[in-house]
Amino acid sequence: MYQLKMQSYSGFAPLARSTGPMLNEESYHLVTGLTGLQRIRRAGRMPLDIIQRRFNYWLSACYDLFGHERSRGAGNAYRWGLKGRFNEPEAAPVADPERVNELARELYYKEVQSLIEVLNREISDDRPKLYAPDIKFHRAIGEFKGQRYSVHGDALDEPAYERHLEEVLPTDNDRKTIDEVTKDAGWIAP
Repeated sequence: MYQLKMQSYSGFAPLARSTGPMLNEESYHLVTGLTGLQRIRRAGRMPLDIIQRRFNYWLSACYDLFGHERSRGAGNAYRWGLKGRFNEPEAAPVADPERVNELARELYYKEVQSLIEVLNREISDDRPKLYAPDIKFHRAIGEFKGQRYSVHGDALDEPAYERHLEEVLPTDNDRKTIDEVTKDAGWIAP
């Protein structure tokens, strides 16, 4: 959605016009995903720790989809008018065009945090709350690639990081639990 929105500000009119229908479709997917997660939470069958480990895995992968924090290609696309920023109409002037990916990722992170807060409203105060992992966690590209940060953004040494990954990423047992819960709840066909 973010990349499409950025292209909707393209100076190349056919590209900019083509993003409208795609953005409508992506908005539908966003709402469907959020309402699906709300239904899963309300059913109370899926353990919160499994949901959190899935967030940790998938959101860290999503952060990588924005590209490198500093990107000459993204900077050139911005300078040449091929793409804008996600919030182009209200954004301040760009200080460093090579950082447009980083700016989009930060907006995405804030959006994800607000969506997770919607889910947290349905979790009782005596239960742990869900959260978005830190942008530095488990990155496969960019400035934080291969660096060892916890889901909360704390630097870790190698042994601590390996132990941390075992605790915060999905496990084989998670998959079994998900399969059992979804089958028992009638969410998937047996």
